[in-house]
Amino acid sequence: MKNPYRITEPTAISFSGGRTSAYMLWKCLEAHDGKLPNEAVVTFANTGKEMPQTLDFVQACSDRWGVDIVWLERFMRPVNTTKEGNKYSYEMKIVNYASASRNGEPFASLTQRPYLPNPVARFCTKELKVEAIKEYMKSIGAPSPYNCLIGIRADETRRAVKIHNSLGGGQDRYCPLYLDGVTAGEVGRFWKNQPFDLDLPNNNGVTDWGNCDLCFLKGKSKRMSIIRERPELADWWAEQEAKVSAGAGRGSQFRADEPSYAQMKVIATDQPNLFDFGDDESISCFCGD
Repeated sequence: MKNPYRITEPTAISFSGGRTSAYMLWKCLEAHDGKLPNEAVVTFANTGKEMPQTLDFVQACSDRWGVDIVWLERFMRPVNTTKEGNKYSYEMKIVNYASASRNGEPFASLTQRPYLPNPVARFCTKELKVEAIKEYMKSIGAPSPYNCLIGIRADETRRAVKIHNSLGGGQDRYCPLYLDGVTAGEVGRFWKNQPFDLDLPNNNGVTDWGNCDLCFLKGKSKRMSIIRERPELADWWAEQEAKVSAGAGRGSQFRADEPSYAQMKVIATDQPNLFDFGDDESISCFCGD
């Protein structure tokens, strides 16, 4: 059987900053005797809303494994107030651990639109991650489409079947962990035997606090749990909703079908037993764990 982690053509290894995609990176390194081939690039697209522990973990993987990781950020700028032509331009930046945004700056740039990202229009993922990687790969002369390795496991079948071997955003997406039969349990055992780890809770192989801290695609129960522990995290999300909804109404918020982030903060801190949000399921996106 062909080693699914072997790289023979221009490839972006998409590192989300979580344990699963870090394990995928390790397997790629292992398949090449500890040193990636010149055709491989490891990318981390920072939205500015990742937990500090995620940024620490990305840098730790780079330092401990001796692998270069390209940190990317992408910002939207309004350029046209007329109805014709492009109203926005985008700027991709290469940053590093020290200069990376930590207060949601790339994500906040998207809220200059008249509506916010939502489960139907998830343009935050497209603009801040997929397009950032695409622009970087183009800048280094990679072909289009280029291979993109995404850390989706074999026990995430619905996501894997949808994404593996699909084309989109200039990417030919490939899920080596899925092909290799890797599950959350295997990933968990790997990190238990490492001298370092992501310093965020591990919930049966899932890092609820990973990726954007209170991403609207996370289940309500997960977001409520996080807000109960860290209520101040809701403030940034509430601020973005307030900026847009001031002129566009409730339907322009992150989730029109749920309480606003300001309301969720009140429920979580002042009325913790008033509502039962149940054990709802998160919606998957490009990010991976």
